[in-house]
Amino acid sequence: MKFDHPLTREQQHLVEQNISLIHWTIWKYIDVKEEICGLAYQSALCRQKADWLIGINASRLFSVLYHRTLNVGRVQTPTLAMLVDRDSRITLFRKEKYHHVRLVLEGAEAVSEKITAPEEAESLRAACAGASVRCISVTHEKKKEAPPKLYDLTTLQREANRVFSYTAKQTLDYAQSLYEKKLLTYPRTDSRYLTVDMAETASVVLHLAAQVPPFDACPDFFPDVAALVNDGKVSDHHAIIPTLELEKADLSELTVGERNTLLLVCRELLCAAAEPYAYEAATAAFDCGGHTFTAKGRRILSEGWREIDHIFRASLKEQPEDEAEPIALPNFTEGQTFDQVDASVTEHFTAPPKAYTEDTLLAAMETAGKEDMPEDAERKGLGTPATRAAILEKLVAAGFVERRGKSLIPTKAGINLVTVLPDTLTSPMLTAEWEQKLTAIARGEGDPAAFMAGISEMTRELVKTYSHISEEGQKLFAPERETVGLCPRCGKPVYEGKKNFYCSDRSCQFVMWKNDRFFEQRGKVFSSKIAAALLKDGKAKVKGLRSLRTGKIYDGTIVLADTGGKYVNYRVKKQT
Repeated sequence: MKFDHPLTREQQHLVEQNISLIHWTIWKYIDVKEEICGLAYQSALCRQKADWLIGINASRLFSVLYHRTLNVGRVQTPTLAMLVDRDSRITLFRKEKYHHVRLVLEGAEAVSEKITAPEEAESLRAACAGASVRCISVTHEKKKEAPPKLYDLTTLQREANRVFSYTAKQTLDYAQSLYEKKLLTYPRTDSRYLTVDMAETASVVLHLAAQVPPFDACPDFFPDVAALVNDGKVSDHHAIIPTLELEKADLSELTVGERNTLLLVCRELLCAAAEPYAYEAATAAFDCGGHTFTAKGRRILSEGWREIDHIFRASLKEQPEDEAEPIALPNFTEGQTFDQVDASVTEHFTAPPKAYTEDTLLAAMETAGKEDMPEDAERKGLGTPATRAAILEKLVAAGFVERRGKSLIPTKAGINLVTVLPDTLTSPMLTAEWEQKLTAIARGEGDPAAFMAGISEMTRELVKTYSHISEEGQKLFAPERETVGLCPRCGKPVYEGKKNFYCSDRSCQFVMWKNDRFFEQRGKVFSSKIAAALLKDGKAKVKGLRSLRTGKIYDGTIVLADTGGKYVNYRVKKQT
């Protein structure tokens, strides 16, 4: 280090002391940094090893036991269990009837509580029809609905599924493609805020997004950029927003999926910076013959961010399901009376739980087991925003889940897999327990070796406990056989094998061989269609039979001539 003027001995000594202090601070910082990084590394390594150890052993164990590839994973299996549980609740649901008595007032309708017995509902209707009704209370409450937060990957995937029916993987692919085209920020994020240093950029991007159709039809508003910023809630990556490249972008050059995804992100940015949706909720209670009836309404005070959302939805070719337009109540006053009111009874039924869609399943995965995890756990819920789409695709590809429209439905194989696996593997609790211990390791309060020893012991116990299954259990994953018909001898189902059509009852010897000489000599393949007709009617019309005597082709009817012996006989009933 050089100076313009020579230093005194005292000054030189002071400089050397400061330099030493700086060096010590730097090395201390490096040591602490390495220690923190080392602990985080140990935690991540333990998670990776544990996932592999449990996953590979459990998958091999149950695949060998049930003679089918059964993929088991800490995230995948509880996700499948959630689908199976919802499907079970839908299947077991029994709808129940209930009734409402409705009174027609001036510009409104007052409704009774739920009434189970139809006789009770009819009795109340009869008592109120033509009677006098008195308003006993009116309440008005002003409420605000805050703007939505910016998108993280999961909320973007959920909204794209809700609005465009895109799968989670499709949305991730579109977002990744937009990121690579520099039109979107990094998509694999779990944050819904921006950092303080991005405020100025966000303001410019807001201005650009407001010029993109259909948002250019939105009224002028003063965006609240501060609402988008929160350093404390940004993890590795900030929320998803468009980039400054939006100014030069030609949206017509994008694919439909990319354009829709980009418009969703633009809409969310504009909505997040807009004013709250404000309304006044009114509730009026009425008395008729000692029974209370209620009327509710809503008066909009300020559309706020919802106006931007309405403009966006109006631009779509297929309109997503929207909330019913709010109805304002008349200006009822306490003590007001109504004479000769009309009364009616309406019949309703309780509704079963709805099947999971990718939207609702992603939300459930995000919160599964959260209450059992420590506040500072690195990960909460099942999976991460970047991996959840792949989990769903794996379940579908493996044949454990199928898509029916927007719904995700577990297959028979998926239901059976959850049935045979222990609760330890199907519950989100395993993830919660791991995250508690992994968080402790990352803080230097847990022992990685002890954690892995516990995982190894758990694996050994799993293999030891589930080393055998019953004969009935072995049939769970047997391929389903389609019934060709019923056996003419015992009435049991007849199945198709590689070489024959055989009775499912082993004690019954009925079998029709595909290579029977009767069909070979006449130049016909003994198909399942012919077999089904023979079993159903005892005869089958067949075209293109070859005559044994002349070699000519004709159409005829083959008759099943079963005498109960070892072999089944056939004959031609007639020829044309």
